[in-house]
Amino acid sequence: MKRRMLLLLTCCIIGIGMVMAQTSKVTGKVLSEEDGEAVIGATVMVKGTSIGVVTDADGVFSLNNVPASAKELEISFVGMETQVVKIKPNLTIHMSVSSEMLDEVLITGTYGSAKKLGSMVGSVAAVRSEKISNRPSANFADALQGQVAGLQVFTSSGEPSENVSMRLRGVGSINSSTEPLFVLDGSPISSGVFTALNPSDIENVTILKDASSTAIYGSRAANGVVVITSKRGRGAKPTVTVKGQYGFSQPALPTSEMMNTTQYYNLWKTVNPNADFSQIENAMRLGITTDWQDYFLKDNAPTWQLDASISGIANKTNYFISASHYDADGVEPASGMRRETLRSNLDTQVFEWLRVGVNLGLSYEDWETNGFAGTGNSWYNVSTLSRWAFPFETPYEVIENADGSISYGKRKDLLDVLGLWNPYYLLENQPTEKNKIRLFGNMFEEITPIKGLTLRASQAMDAFDYRYRYRNKPANYNNFSGSAQESFQRYSSFTLTNTAEYKFDINKVHNITVLVGQEAIIFDGSSFGASVDGITDDRLTLISHGTTYKKPSADLKKKVMNSFFARAEYNFDEKYYLDASYRTDGSSLFGMNNRWASFFSVGAMWNMKREDFLADVDWLSDLRVKASYGTTGNSAFEGDPYYPALGLIGTGNYNGNQYFAISSVQNDDLTWEKQKTLNIGLNSRFFNRLSVDFDFYNKVTTDMLMTIPFSYTTGHSSGWGNIGSMFNRGFELSATYDIIANKDMFWSVSANINYNKNEITELFGGRDEYIVANTGLKYEVGKPYGEFYYVRWVGVDPQDGQQIWLDKDGNETKVYDENNAAYTGKQQFAPWSGGFNTRFDWKGFSISADFSFMLGKYMIDNDRYFVENPNFVGQLNQTVEMEKMWTTPGQVTDIAAVNSPRYFDTHLLENASFLRLKNLTIGYSLPQHILRKTGFIKGLRVFAVGRNLLTATKYQGADPEVDSNLQLGKYPNTRQFSFGAEFTF
Repeated sequence: MKRRMLLLLTCCIIGIGMVMAQTSKVTGKVLSEEDGEAVIGATVMVKGTSIGVVTDADGVFSLNNVPASAKELEISFVGMETQVVKIKPNLTIHMSVSSEMLDEVLITGTYGSAKKLGSMVGSVAAVRSEKISNRPSANFADALQGQVAGLQVFTSSGEPSENVSMRLRGVGSINSSTEPLFVLDGSPISSGVFTALNPSDIENVTILKDASSTAIYGSRAANGVVVITSKRGRGAKPTVTVKGQYGFSQPALPTSEMMNTTQYYNLWKTVNPNADFSQIENAMRLGITTDWQDYFLKDNAPTWQLDASISGIANKTNYFISASHYDADGVEPASGMRRETLRSNLDTQVFEWLRVGVNLGLSYEDWETNGFAGTGNSWYNVSTLSRWAFPFETPYEVIENADGSISYGKRKDLLDVLGLWNPYYLLENQPTEKNKIRLFGNMFEEITPIKGLTLRASQAMDAFDYRYRYRNKPANYNNFSGSAQESFQRYSSFTLTNTAEYKFDINKVHNITVLVGQEAIIFDGSSFGASVDGITDDRLTLISHGTTYKKPSADLKKKVMNSFFARAEYNFDEKYYLDASYRTDGSSLFGMNNRWASFFSVGAMWNMKREDFLADVDWLSDLRVKASYGTTGNSAFEGDPYYPALGLIGTGNYNGNQYFAISSVQNDDLTWEKQKTLNIGLNSRFFNRLSVDFDFYNKVTTDMLMTIPFSYTTGHSSGWGNIGSMFNRGFELSATYDIIANKDMFWSVSANINYNKNEITELFGGRDEYIVANTGLKYEVGKPYGEFYYVRWVGVDPQDGQQIWLDKDGNETKVYDENNAAYTGKQQFAPWSGGFNTRFDWKGFSISADFSFMLGKYMIDNDRYFVENPNFVGQLNQTVEMEKMWTTPGQVTDIAAVNSPRYFDTHLLENASFLRLKNLTIGYSLPQHILRKTGFIKGLRVFAVGRNLLTATKYQGADPEVDSNLQLGKYPNTRQFSFGAEFTF
């Protein structure tokens, strides 16, 4: 019996030993190679199994029951290089910062689950938060200029609340919007949200360019898609960040050099020797010469911003909460912007099968705009008046002292020489207030009933209330009879999206994802306005205080869109990728016969580096070839009409009676503008340092939405129709080289360039050409959209000072004739664009510089027509260029004689190509060993930022970045300087 018991005990001990030998415990710590700090929230997996844990607040992990057969651990964290290490009982793992390889960039905000950039078949580019945050501009999109090949971004004005214009891969339409679709955290938004977003809340911006990546968005994606992802929490411990910065703005470029009093006197005598010079001669005697640009434009308009956020992960809940204040004065009087923002991003894993979340943004914007700034040729537009005003006029009363000197008294409300009210006086008596409160965001519910299947419902909104208030106080300038105006606008869009996504694999090598979905979007808008005259007391200026009431205005509008879509993705062992998508959209915008349209895409990618014949090629880190083809649509009409296909009824007044009449022509066949896009691309990386990406694309637009001119005998001037076609064809090239990449030092340079060729291939009614009146533009089959059509100016004849032009046949003539207008070979839209940048880090010090450029861009400098024209001498000041005006036979100059009339021809058409240092950032982060002594400060960084510091251009106008065919009296773009500090706790 004792032997049996001993044998049984021995077997149990051996069995327990065998069990213990089959599993083991592994512990360790994950640290950042950069600063030695713990990496919180890193994923530690036993390679080849589903066993894994997440590091705690100290970077520590503990894995129990690790199989004896396991050999390696895989450690990953967003933004860092994935590490694979051999298993030991106790490990210390150092993770290095990711070098931005394709497989390390995570793309979210599109339909379905998040994807790695390297797994996407389409042409996609990402811009990370460090390129966007800390910029002194209110609009984060300004920082995107020059960052992505094929993406052109323009800030046409330095007015603080100015929005940007954006184009991707050329101009895809003539009368429809060329703006991309914007998506924030998975929900569509308008570009108006840009000024309501705090740039510090943005994690990344992803640009979807080709049909493979955009066709799933259907009718809204013809111009590409810009996906904005806001920040989420990271790490088990809360992270508190507080950042403040202060700076100032000034005009980015020197404005035209205007004449002083003496120069103007000499010119005036040359042009009109019989004029009355008494006022200017008196000013010369007193030594008066006024720099009006210095008087009206500020060199130190202040800008400041304060941000605070708290983020982290607790009890399966990811949270990011932030608040910010932004305040900026404009460089022109009566212009500025104040903004407050709140953001709350929360999502939680309620059960293993249920996840819910909400991403919510709230903003309040209060801004003031100079009421005259939008009218280029207004005397009271200070940008215009700073050029036009006489130098011998002064805005202050002149006091002649006994010793013969002069001093200046109080400001003059009336500029008596000019016969104009001082704009400062007018703006003080005509205050304009604008404010907008905006709510935007979404909530979602996500169910995973079985492994691989995700059912998701999302409800999103973008809504605002806008108020405008104008007061024209009773004063001298209006004979003490004032007026008031108020208006209100409300807008909302609700997007309801429901998707089902199923992901599975076969034998771990066949990876398949199938997505189906439905989406509905409802747009609502309403507005109301009222105004009164007869206000006689500047203390009582409400609209209820007027004595004469005007007819109020009111508007209601609504549109809806319904969609169904599907996408299938397949990859074989992450080597061969295929995807296909299909979407059908219905919109209330279009005629009853064509409200629905369908769009599709197919794409393929070959990850060649995964092939056996390249696996051992050490110098080749990555090589992918991709191709896609598909269709997308455009329903964004110019001017955003809500009922373009309907025959609407309008009202009016005739002989005191109200009448009703048809105000627009019905078109039951009006339908979507369509684009067919082919894309072929190559992504590569060499020596794990040099990345080179190349894309060729061909976009063909058909059924263009255009306003068709009608005969006036119809009672209508034009109506919407589907006519015409064009193509955009070009290439994109991007390269990044990590020159130095080690623990103490990092230095990288990158560049991108895009060439785009545009051509009109069809117009309406069988026409081959159509002239757009008073624009200098003409549409013609075989020509690019935006090429200028003007009489070609050659120069000035040195013998007689007369101007020389070319006729239709290219022969020189001294007779101006509008019928000699011809294509100039110069385009409004730059065919070449791009940017380059560099970043250098060394032991806490960092410097980065971002340059952008556009080549082949031309624009009319309308200001010169007025300030380089002898016809206006005696009425307006002139530039110093007028000193070169022809006066003597044999004189070589570009300024014609007095008796040679000026016209709108190509002498006003200037090369607006530019190279701009868009952003320069210098920073220093205090070492961790110093901060640890405080016991609570985890990070401290001080920085300085400069925006639009340098600009190289031949353009003589206000700014070459203006996105227009001409500019006149434009609010100048700004150069900005900002200094700040960021604390992390």
